[in-house]
Amino acid sequence: MVFFMLPQIAYGLLAAGIVRLLRRFAMLPRARIVVGCLCAGLAAGLLAAWIWPADAAAWLNLPGVVLGDLVYNGSIRLLGDPASAQAHYTVSWILRVPQVYLLVSTGLWGIIGIGIQLYFNRKRT
Repeated sequence: MVFFMLPQIAYGLLAAGIVRLLRRFAMLPRARIVVGCLCAGLAAGLLAAWIWPADAAAWLNLPGVVLGDLVYNGSIRLLGDPASAQAHYTVSWILRVPQVYLLVSTGLWGIIGIGIQLYFNRKRT
């Protein structure tokens, strides 16, 4: 189980490094964590989309790929034509694999960052 968490730990360290860098330059005091997490999510999503269709994409970004596949399948069911022989092309480009991995990873890490940022902003005041 720890093996699957290693990439997520690396993205967390990337986010922490960006937050530390922003703190050093006294930038965005009340949104540093959100920006750091968004950058980590962007990196995770870009990496997963870049190496897709290799199975390593799922290992390097497990939450983003699993949720991205759910969004992709749900968008075909709700917005596209699931009975089509080429159902992939019945939804918007951004909702197709592998682009959806970038969208979902950035959103997921952004939500995590917002939660942590709200906690620290409340704690500070």
